[in-house]
Formats: sequence, C-alpha cells, structure tokens
Amino acid sequence: MLDTKRLASVTQREKKSEILKTQMTSIQAQIQQEIRQQAQRLKRNLKRLIHDELHSINPWWLISFHYRDHHSKEDDLLQDVADLKRKLHRIIYKSRDMSIKGAGEYPYPRMLFFHETSHQGTGQFHTHLIVERLPASLNTQVEMETLFRKRLPHKVKALSKWKSIDIQRINPDEPDYRRISSYLGKQTNLELIALDPFNSDLSTRKK
Repeated sequence: MLDTKRLASVTQREKKSEILKTQMTSIQAQIQQEIRQQAQRLKRNLKRLIHDELHSINPWWLISFHYRDHHSKEDDLLQDVADLKRKLHRIIYKSRDMSIKGAGEYPYPRMLFFHETSHQGTGQFHTHLIVERLPASLNTQVEMETLFRKRLPHKVKALSKWKSIDIQRINPDEPDYRRISSYLGKQTNLELIALDPFNSDLSTRKK
C-alpha cells in the first residue's frame, strides 16, 4: 500500500514538473516574441526617422568609411567622430565661397552619422555619413574621393588609410530616400541603434 502511495506521489510530482516546464517554455516564448516585436518596432521607427530627416535636409552624398583595427568601443567611436566632424568643418570653412560677404554665421552643411558593426563578428565599427552639398571646390566625385581617401585620414588618426571607402551621390527622389532609410536601419536592434544622435545635425535638435 505504501509503495502504491509513493508511486502515486512521484507520478503527481512528475506531472506538476511537466506542467511547470510547459508553463516556463510558454513564458519564455512569449518573452522572446515580445523582444522580437520591440526590435521590429524600433527598426521601423528608426527607418521612418531617417526618411523624415532626409526630407528635412538636402542630402547630397552618402559616404561609408572604416576605422583602424581594434576600433570597437562606442565611447571612443563617438569621440573620434566628433574629431572628424570638427576637422571636416574646418576644411569646409576654408573652401567656402569667399565672395559672399556679410551673410552672418556660416551655415555648415548638415551631417547625419550612422554606425554599424562588422558582419564578420569582429565587433569593429564602420560609419555611414550623409552630408548636404559641400562648397563647389569640394563637391565633385574626384574631390570627395581625395578628401576622404587622403586628406581626412592624415588629419584623423582613427580613420583607416587602407580600408575601402564608398562615396555615392544621393538622388533627390523618394525611391532613393526609401532605399537609404532601409539600408541604414538594417542593423538596428535593442542593443544597437545605428543613428548617432550626439554628432548628427538632427532637425529636432535646437539650434
């Protein structure tokens, strides 16, 4: 009789254990689904924000560039991008149309920075930069290639001098804006947001 009771007790505990496991599996699945939904909403919202920002400025160039090896810390990245932006501003200012006088504060071309990590799993960052039209002396494919392949890498130590650089002219039309928005938002998740709000000239930022 005792063995029967013990067996019944063990069986009941096993049933409870199975029920608990099933409940835990269900809860974990719900949590994972909610995480995926949050990530999808974040990605959609970022793509919409990028699309809106493209419409709020006059985007001219999309430049993709890399950094020296072992560049995987976000704090260092943000400081290096700020350094790049300062030096790019200096070059732009020196290249401005000197014939324009008394126009007030110089209106620098607005810039939007986006950072992604290597798809090879190294954790190293690379950057996509959207910038408005530059002064005429810089605003050609040849001069942009020279600027980002030669001049800036010598002024900004963090920039790679040998990794590939891609410079594209942005078409001022809706299909290209959508393509760019989708491309720049592709890596965004709950742990990484591609848009750099600290160095970008966002339309929502107070001047």
